[in-house]
Amino acid sequence: MDFQKLKKGFIFSFFISMIVFIGLSIYGDVDQLVKVFIEFDYRYLPFILILAPLNYFFRYIKWSYYLKLIDVSIPTKENILIFLSGLAMTITPGKIGELLKSYLLKERKDIPISSTAPLIIGERFTDGISVLILAGIGSITYQHGLKILLCILIGIVGFIWLMQHPKLVYKLLDQFNHIKALRKFDNSIKNFYDKTYIILQTKPLLFSISIGVVSWFFEGVVIYLTTLALGFKLPLLACVFVVSFSFIIGALSMMPGGLFAVEGSVVALLMMMGLTKDISVATTIITRFSTLWLGVVLGLIGLILLYKNRVDA
Repeated sequence: MDFQKLKKGFIFSFFISMIVFIGLSIYGDVDQLVKVFIEFDYRYLPFILILAPLNYFFRYIKWSYYLKLIDVSIPTKENILIFLSGLAMTITPGKIGELLKSYLLKERKDIPISSTAPLIIGERFTDGISVLILAGIGSITYQHGLKILLCILIGIVGFIWLMQHPKLVYKLLDQFNHIKALRKFDNSIKNFYDKTYIILQTKPLLFSISIGVVSWFFEGVVIYLTTLALGFKLPLLACVFVVSFSFIIGALSMMPGGLFAVEGSVVALLMMMGLTKDISVATTIITRFSTLWLGVVLGLIGLILLYKNRVDA
């Protein structure tokens, strides 16, 4: 893995996020936002900040479950730090930097990247299904984005069906042997599929989706508590819909951390539900700090501790 490119991508994404923050502040009117934050009920803040780590806790359970499925055993402390390290890369385009976890497992335990990369893709894929379920419930209720969600659902169902038919997939993979440049990767590609097949079986799939529904529900609660702290009360279902639908838009955008797309979606949806512009912007800023940047900070701490332990060893 090219750490120099990863570092440059991280720095680039950080500056992009600053531009987003400045843009939101200008759009929401800086003076009005200052007033909003002064009037913010800070008694809610500890609960807002603890909900995102709770999301990560459930995602760690999923990650550990996946490792167990492919017979990979890692000491708990080391596994936690590897998992946290991946959070530092959530602001990379398409979250591709989360493959850092695969690189770390290869570096420290000599586990092929082709064996663990499917787990990371599986995490994101099942997260997508989970938020699709949550967004779908809200979409039916609030009549927003139903056609988009149905199109995505059809694509997901088709992909799962294909992955659960090994004979068909192996026939398709055998076609790669006709491409000289890809022939040397044949074993890695098939190993990649074998692990993907394991995690997309019915039981692991349902377990992972259930974990995802619970963890992403907590992010909806972040918006709910934030609006309460700002003196407004949106229905909890509406808040869950906002965070779920904006996650989908952010993922489709392929922007680092969903920047621009997520912020724009959250602000627009909150305003459609009756919140004022300044309250919508303030809610978005607080929510993104809790659900995105707090995770990035925890990830950087995990990465530092992981390499510090290696040096100490």
